This record gives sequence, structure tokens and C-alpha cells, in this order.
Amino acid sequence: MERIYESPRKADPNDIPNVPIYDYIYKKLCDKKMENSTDPWIIDSRTGVEVRFCEIDPVSKKIGSALTRLGFKKGDFLHFATYETAQLYLVQLGIWRIGGAVRGCFQEESAEELARQISESKTRFVLADEETLPRMREAVASLDWKITIIVFSNEPVENAITVNSLMQDDGSAFPSKVDIDPDNDTFAVANTSGSTGLPKGVVQTHKCAVALLTKRDCMPFFDHSIMTPMNNFPQGVFTVTTGALAHGLRVVHLGKFEREQYFDHLVKYKPGTVVMYPFVATWFARHENLDQLDLSFLKVILCGGAIIDPVTMALLVKKLPHVKVKQMYGMTECPGIINTGDEVGVKTAEVGGKEYVSPGTLTPYVSAKIVDINTRETLGPYQIGEITVKSVIVMKGYLSKDSPTPIRSHIDSEGWFSTGDAGFFDDKSHLYLTERLSSVFKYIMYFVSPTEIETILQQHEKVLDVGVVGVPNPETTNLARAFVVKKGEVSEKELCDFVAERLPVYKHLHGGVRFVEKMPIGKTGKLDRTELKKIAIQLN
Repeated sequence: MERIYESPRKADPNDIPNVPIYDYIYKKLCDKKMENSTDPWIIDSRTGVEVRFCEIDPVSKKIGSALTRLGFKKGDFLHFATYETAQLYLVQLGIWRIGGAVRGCFQEESAEELARQISESKTRFVLADEETLPRMREAVASLDWKITIIVFSNEPVENAITVNSLMQDDGSAFPSKVDIDPDNDTFAVANTSGSTGLPKGVVQTHKCAVALLTKRDCMPFFDHSIMTPMNNFPQGVFTVTTGALAHGLRVVHLGKFEREQYFDHLVKYKPGTVVMYPFVATWFARHENLDQLDLSFLKVILCGGAIIDPVTMALLVKKLPHVKVKQMYGMTECPGIINTGDEVGVKTAEVGGKEYVSPGTLTPYVSAKIVDINTRETLGPYQIGEITVKSVIVMKGYLSKDSPTPIRSHIDSEGWFSTGDAGFFDDKSHLYLTERLSSVFKYIMYFVSPTEIETILQQHEKVLDVGVVGVPNPETTNLARAFVVKKGEVSEKELCDFVAERLPVYKHLHGGVRFVEKMPIGKTGKLDRTELKKIAIQLN
């Protein structure tokens, strides 16, 4: 019998409000009587620019009106590449209100890649800032249709329209009625990390966005102000910003993670919740100043984006006993699959002699099963296989310039989406992630999990951060090599011996250890294993 796991926090998808995302979040804001509040909703820590709750409705209406005057129509896209993380969200709200969609990308993309992404959505409007504008202009010039350029700038820009001018519109051109189909109309296209090739555009509907916010159990961290290092274009940032707006909460955007300024921002803004990628949590948990600061204001650390190791989790719990350490598991194609909710304590399980930390149980509207990677047969508790999910929050598909409708690759005829992640459930329906399948490599005839070796190395007191990849070798297929950011003096031999004492021989660091100042971080803020492998091959 096929074992299918369901959320213990059950909810009927038919109860999801059938409304566009803006209508949903603004009604929630009004219900909290926050629509006229002068408190900040978004703060861009890099520039100090703020957007207040009282600006949401009038300013987004002006932007929607101004864009309508420029010819923006229902179903049109705005493609953005900018470092701005405050007024950008007012622009997005204005676009959603008039039936448009947005897609953002990494700020340092080449003009060629910008043009490729713009072509996929046949975009007629793009948004840049003074730093990204030259490449955006080059991308636009390479395409054969008229594209309107909008720019963040305090001064007039030749052949471009400033966001400031959009916000000065009188609002009279705002459409009196826009028919938005929440089930089918796109509100955003989020880029994948591009870890297995070029970034893919994931199409998400208004229905998906509303579903994530309808049940608190889907996103159980909208109780306090939030500080996040997320870039301004991944899937997670849409959920954080819209959810914070619906709940009347402040969001501080760091734009990017900078170690030198992180604690200064933390103490200055005193957020109740901080969002951390595992590599940030690894550094944070081991920082020498952590025990010296008054962090009594901090209530929640929310980790997501990759697997967090048990050692780091234990350190956070020990050093910050007053803080709830929560985890989330999701992906661009299906955000909000799993979270720890309000569970007390850290759930761990051991399989094959290795300990794993659970990010929690399934959220409402999500079903899941574990399937054998080769046979696709459904597996039971404590059996490792590929995680597959079915849900209303699964993407509509991937954007393609060659197809009038989104391509539903990785989704079978019954609606099951193959995540590409390996993991298992325990007998209490807690999920445990073991590996990204694309990260696993072979040593002779054995499969090697890089995160397993990383977890061991993170137990060493002189290791601050680590990444492991397989280096091609004709005799063994691959050799495991570790890149280490060290904390104090430690030798390559010492770390190789440390691993050898704890793991079987095929998981030893046959490719050695290389010491680095910092790990390569990808466009979405995660460890860039592709770049790390390139470095390893170059050094080889």
C-alpha cells in the first residue's frame, strides 16, 4: 500500500479565499487597523529608505495608474534587476493591482542572460537602478521590440522613467476594474538558483501566494518584526514581504549578508525574528561576540534554504535558550512544504549511523511521499528516497519562450512534483532531509554525501565554515575534497584524520583540504557548490 503523508495541521484547500494577492493582504492590514499607520513596513538597511504602512494603498495606486498610462496591461510583466529593497515592493503592489506580474534576477547577471530572461516572458517593462542600468540597457538594445525602462534614481535619467515620477502620478488612470483569476493568473515568476544550469523561471499564481498566508501554520513566523538577508528576487522574499504586510509587521532587508555589519544591524533594529541561511547560522552560532551581546529582544531564528547540521542547531539552542530555533523546508517550485511550527525542542533521528535534524512536519495543503530513486516505489518510515509532494502551492510550471503555457516538467500526471531532494519520514511524520540529489557523487562504487562529511567537520572546534565537493578522478570517479574557513590554527592532516576516525574509508577526504577566506555564495544566498567544484577542478 502506498504510504502518503499528510499535514497534522489539516486544512481544506476549498477554504482558501478566491481573491488576488493584493486584495487579500490589504484587507488583512485593514482588519488590524494598520492601513493608516506611519510605522515602517519595509526598511532598506543599505540606504535607510523606508516604506510606511500608510503609503501602501495610495502610492501603489499611483504607480498602477502611471504604469497604465505607459501602456502596461493585464498579463504584462515587469522584469527587475536592482539592489533596492524598499520602494521596489510598492512597485510590485502597484503591478499586482492592475493584473501584472513581476520577475526579478541577480543584480550582476550579464546583459545576455538578462535578455534571455526578458525574452521568456516577452517583457515590455524593465526596472533597474543606476548600478544595473548599463547592462539592462544593453539587454534591451539586443531585443527587437519596444521596452520601457524604469529606474531608481533621484535625478532624471535619459530615455528612462524614474520610480519617483511614477509615485507622483495623480492616480486618475488606475483601472476601475481588473478581472484577475487567482487560480490561473501569474503574480510572480521566481528564479531558481541555477545550480544545475541556467536559472529557470518558476510561475506562481495569486492562489499560491494567498494559500501560503491563509493558514498561520504554513508560515509560523509572523509574530514579530523580521530581519532578513534574502536577496530581493527569490521566492521566499515574496512570502516574507506580503506576509509581514498582512500582519502589520516591519521587515528589515539587509540586501546581502555582510559579516562585518551583521551584529550592528541586529542591535540597531532589534528584530523579533531573524531569517538565516544555514551558512549564516553556522557562522552566527560560533561567533565570539555572541555571548557578549544583549539579544533579549530576539525571539525566533528561522533557518531555511538548505540543510542545517545538528552541531550548529545544538549550539544555537545552548547559547540562546530564550530563542526558538525554527526550520523551514521548501523550494522555489513549492514554497512552505515543511516547518517546525510551534513545536518545542529539536527533533532528531538516526539513519545509517548518521544523525539528522528535522525541519518539522508538513504544512497545510501539502501531501508527500518518499520514493525509491531508481524504481520510484513508495518507501516507508526511516527509508531514504526522493521527496515528492502534491499541493495547491506547487508551481504552475516553468516559464518558456517556446511555449504559450508554463512547462510542467518534474510534475507527473497525478500532480506529484519531484523535488530532487533526498530524505525520509520518521514514524511521527517528521521529515528529515539528507541531501540534494545533484550534490551526491560517487567514489568507486559508493555514493558519497557531501553534507555528511561537512557535518563531521563542523564538529571540529577550529572549523568555522566548510563545503565539500567531489573532484573528478579517473581511478575512483571522484575524490572528496573539503574547503574550510578555519578558526584558529589547524592543519590539513588534522582535519583529514578527524574525518577518517569517524567515517568509512570511501567517505574520507581523499582529495584533501583547501583553506579559504570565505565560501562562494550563490545568487540566492546559498552555498554555491557549482562554483566550489569549479574552484576544486582548477586547483586540481
